[in-house]
Amino acid sequence: MLNKRVLVIGDAMLDTYVHGEVTRISPEAPIPVVCPQKKEYRMGGAANVACNAAVMGANVSAVFLLGHDAESEIISDKLRTLEIDISLLCRDAAQHTIQKIRIIGKGQQLLRIDLHDRYTLTSETEKRILEQIVGVLDEQDVVVISDYGKGLCTASLCRAVIQACRQKERTVIVDPKGNDWEKYRGATVITPNMNEINQYYGTTVANEDDSIEREFHNLPNELGIGYLLITRSECGMSLLGHDKVVHFPTLAQEVCDVSGAGDTVVAALAAVLSENRENVLRAVQISNMAAGIAVGKHGTALVSRQEIEHYQALCEGKRNVFALQDYDELMNVVQKWRGAGNRIVTANGCFDILHIGHIKLLEAARTMGDRLIVAINSDSSVRRLKGKDRPINPEMARAQLLSKLRMVDAVVIFDADVTPYVLSEQERERLSPKALASASEAPMALMSMLRPDIHVKGGDYQAEDVPEALFAHELRLFPVIEGYSTTNTISHLREMQ
Repeated sequence: MLNKRVLVIGDAMLDTYVHGEVTRISPEAPIPVVCPQKKEYRMGGAANVACNAAVMGANVSAVFLLGHDAESEIISDKLRTLEIDISLLCRDAAQHTIQKIRIIGKGQQLLRIDLHDRYTLTSETEKRILEQIVGVLDEQDVVVISDYGKGLCTASLCRAVIQACRQKERTVIVDPKGNDWEKYRGATVITPNMNEINQYYGTTVANEDDSIEREFHNLPNELGIGYLLITRSECGMSLLGHDKVVHFPTLAQEVCDVSGAGDTVVAALAAVLSENRENVLRAVQISNMAAGIAVGKHGTALVSRQEIEHYQALCEGKRNVFALQDYDELMNVVQKWRGAGNRIVTANGCFDILHIGHIKLLEAARTMGDRLIVAINSDSSVRRLKGKDRPINPEMARAQLLSKLRMVDAVVIFDADVTPYVLSEQERERLSPKALASASEAPMALMSMLRPDIHVKGGDYQAEDVPEALFAHELRLFPVIEGYSTTNTISHLREMQ
């Protein structure tokens, strides 16, 4: 990915998440009562595009219309932290920065409140913004118009910006809204989703390759654009040009939330696409990877260059299994995940014969964060724990099998004899006698390096009974599914002989 100079023009919003506990139903109405515990701010709309482009390695400048209020300061502060140029931001005391407040109870969105829904662009303000944009075009490689229909991206502004970009041979990427696509004429790429293109077309075209080719193949010519990139949710993407139609299957392993996925696609295109368009297929492939990562996260989220590179390695068949000698490499990957704001979840065990209990635990663990690392006992460790007849399957076979599960991001082998950990007196005092007895075979050294946000353990434990939980910010327990265990499976097989 290149260090492109990207100018993002569009409707910026502040996404506010209020997380709380739900302990009762209101006596006033059949609705949950939420006790707020944490407030989280994320960038929405064009601000999300700008932030994603920045963490993907682009040098970003932002052109937004904001109010003169606390919400605009939060957006400005976030842009500054990502080294985004905010000198072109237009703050107007007559405006109110658009804010969407989501109320989350026990991980479930219960309500969304939209505070203000539109910016009012006067002719004087539009003229001033356009002059500023034209004045910096020589310093840009790519211009993004992120149109959320909130007032900034008027027809006259869009036409003038695209015309100026064509004169200076600059790439223009448009994320469209509404029925007036004539204002985007001359853009390099337009990136609608299926709902948006059906709304524009005034019909309902099935989300199928053949239907899309048949109905939309001539739209690039009709709109006078280079390419039409249709994002199709679980069906991937379709790229329509004057001489080609290419379909890209989705690369998403798991869909948690589609909020902001379109912004991520646009940002990735902006970070890669060049005016000569020779790399357009590669740019769409990277955008598809970025979308696959984004939908696996909760809420509007950032997808970094490092995450895309790692995801690319996985898609190209490179390993996500780490042996005992690979801990440094694993920590490099984890550091990149953390740099992208990912919550790290861990689980550990022998995983000798994979059964439904394992699958349910791993599925639950993956929903608790953004990345799931599964640590498995080495063959020697399993023998020490289970006896000389175990494991049934060797460590690398167990690791490779787990790595193929869609909810697992990495598998790492551990052996407490090879990488021992000496507990301090303070750590020993925090553990129960049960935990102290099991610590000698637990992944203590590995967990002390990983320091996960959440560690998931199956069974009926107390926190002080799980030694490796010393190094996790939070321990969550998952109930054992009765009747399913490796030991029971082996016993049953022996009875059948």
